[in-house]
Amino acid sequence: MRYMPLIQNNFAFFFKILALMLILVPASCVGSTDPTVIITGYKISPDVILPHDIGTIEVTLANTAMQASKTNTKPGGQEEMVAQSKTVPVNAFVESAILKTTDFTVLSGWYQDIGEIGPGQSTTLTFLVEAPDREGLYFPEVWIRVRGAESVKYPIPVNVNTRHTLIKQPSIRLSRSVPVNITPGSAFDITLDLQNEGLATAHDITVEIITPNTSLSSQSPERQFIRELKPGDSTTVALSFQSDNDIPIGIRQIPVRISYLNADGTRLVQNEQIGVLVQGTGELGIAKQILDPEQIFVGDMFSLVCRIENTGTDKAKSVRATLDIPFDGTKEAFVGTIGPDNDAPAVFTLKATQAGDIPFHLTIQYKDDFGIHEEVIPLHVFVGEKNGSGMIIILVLVVLAGAGFLYWRRQRQP
Repeated sequence: MRYMPLIQNNFAFFFKILALMLILVPASCVGSTDPTVIITGYKISPDVILPHDIGTIEVTLANTAMQASKTNTKPGGQEEMVAQSKTVPVNAFVESAILKTTDFTVLSGWYQDIGEIGPGQSTTLTFLVEAPDREGLYFPEVWIRVRGAESVKYPIPVNVNTRHTLIKQPSIRLSRSVPVNITPGSAFDITLDLQNEGLATAHDITVEIITPNTSLSSQSPERQFIRELKPGDSTTVALSFQSDNDIPIGIRQIPVRISYLNADGTRLVQNEQIGVLVQGTGELGIAKQILDPEQIFVGDMFSLVCRIENTGTDKAKSVRATLDIPFDGTKEAFVGTIGPDNDAPAVFTLKATQAGDIPFHLTIQYKDDFGIHEEVIPLHVFVGEKNGSGMIIILVLVVLAGAGFLYWRRQRQP
């Protein structure tokens, strides 16, 4: 389509174009669990293109879906079907992207089978164009085709050597300051920095925090209000959160919704995400100590079983236990991986070489996401001394039995 050069005071035309763009943008944002692609921004270089000059049009595509719940069925025994639900990422497969125009000559930028865009991810496409011979404000359209979802059509305003531009608008850029990682059950703070990179003042700014589940709660107001942000100004918003011990390990996304009024009173809404890495820790200790046999004497072979339990919030990996007991035998045991709220045995086979109450230490080494750890636990075992009292008793019994037999023989003789 072609638009003739605009008359300087014809503002009604600009309002119609602005209304058209505001209708098109929200229409592409419907649905969060389907693979939906929107155009989040564009850039024209140079800002004003001369007739027959060459320029570039860059557009940024983003996948608005985050995660979806997918249910599968499988046999569960006796011809019953069991439904299982799991959360999976929703990727958007972009089949094609073209710049639809009858005014510009597209020199390069016919995209086919672009590929998948992950949840919350974006990609940039560049079109190399040659401007028409007539001055004016043109609106070539970017057409995006997404597999299994609605196609996107987005008009891009391009100025070809004209003094007229679109109405100035605000543009809020969000920067995040988050901790490197958090542990389940801990509190943490996040700082948001809002900067107006647009050409107009943003009024009545609302920052709304949407806590995704009960494992993560906001300790600060979930809705905060900012009166205005002039072009180039910035402000910060401090947020506090509390996690519980059952929060899943991995990256947790906290949705943030920012809305504000532009120059003509239209409320604009942009959805952002704050990613927080949750990492658990392993905490190992002794749940039980077992001796087999229970009574040990010098020279006996016996087994020492130490059940090592994990009371932490994540797996303890490469678990290894060693003893410094002054006995002969196997003093090292490799346990492997122990999950949260589980235990595993460390088995040692030893020979008691001295008597008494023998103190020793059990050293446990393991790894988790925070590095290598070591726990030293003091223990003791009692070893008795062997003596000949048992043999003496046996000899006495033998003597008594012999004497009784002789007495019985004599009583039978006439």
